[in-house]
Amino acid sequence: MAGAASAVGPVLGGLLTDGPGWRWIFYVNLPVSVVAVWLTLRAVPESRGRAGRRVDWAGTVTFAAFAGGVTYGAVRAGSHGWGATGTLVSFAGAALALACFVVVEGRVADPLIDPRLFLKPAFSGVMAGAFAFNAAAFGVMAYTSIWLQTVLGMSPVRGGLVFLWLSLAAFVVAAAGGRLLHGVPARFTVGGGLLLIGAGQFCMAFLDAGSTSTALIPGLLLVGVGTGLVAPSVAGAALATVERERSGMASGAVNTFRQFGYALGLAFFGTVLTSRMADALPRDAAHALAGGGAGALRGTFPEHTLRAAFASGLNTAAVTAGAVAVVGGVLVLALLRTPGAVRTGVTKPAAPTLTEEKATQRN
Repeated sequence: MAGAASAVGPVLGGLLTDGPGWRWIFYVNLPVSVVAVWLTLRAVPESRGRAGRRVDWAGTVTFAAFAGGVTYGAVRAGSHGWGATGTLVSFAGAALALACFVVVEGRVADPLIDPRLFLKPAFSGVMAGAFAFNAAAFGVMAYTSIWLQTVLGMSPVRGGLVFLWLSLAAFVVAAAGGRLLHGVPARFTVGGGLLLIGAGQFCMAFLDAGSTSTALIPGLLLVGVGTGLVAPSVAGAALATVERERSGMASGAVNTFRQFGYALGLAFFGTVLTSRMADALPRDAAHALAGGGAGALRGTFPEHTLRAAFASGLNTAAVTAGAVAVVGGVLVLALLRTPGAVRTGVTKPAAPTLTEEKATQRN
């Protein structure tokens, strides 16, 4: 289903942008969500956990503050520099929020995520892989789309069709992999998939002022194959590294790390792109070009200069994304060294939760 969605998404986004307008990329989620909620309530059986479990509001707030501070700092660095006061304050606030989150999670009865899980190499490896996956595979795509439309002059629909190479490869590999790779340790599907994503990003790092969209095809295919391997495997790998009682915690954690990876990757790679373009253009012009302002800059700068600057920025961003994917893949291959646990699940007795330990101490 994820593969099918990734195949439909870019084209549907282009059709909506070309048709009723870009705001409809948000409106279209409403009917889809209504149907999803209805199907869930109608068809998904209820699960019952321990009674009296409380929502960890303090953990939720402190983690949101950490994620927001890091992302905002990365965005601000693109326009004001890494050493700017506002950038440093954002990162310092994020570090403080992270410290508070760790303290809170160690004290509350029902933590958002038990910090002790990260002492398991396999769990930490899966979280690193999930973060690297969304950051590396999708973090540069927004700027590639801007390059296709504002520099190469493609329509939103044509720009979306370019990414079909990635989407279709992911769809085919995900569908075939579910059947052919069943039982293969997640160490190899997730780790190997991340290495393929890294190779694909490196393949897209050879653009110049005369490049067209066809230069992206080999890299997009490799990223698509890697995505088709990682996407169906990473959630199952996370569940298999924890006890059954903590499966909800692991599921929430892996999705959070994926979304955080995408948000931070989008911000960080945009900063890398802008910083590289600033070598050939004034910083304000580089920032405007990265944001889709090529049309307004054409009266001030030669076309060749704008094309060369954007291509150079995309190359640097792609290399950075490729490095993130490779590091994530190596971590997964190194840390998921218990293939039985991440293939068939944990069979030993579940460790006591923080709540159960505290209850025992009180008794």
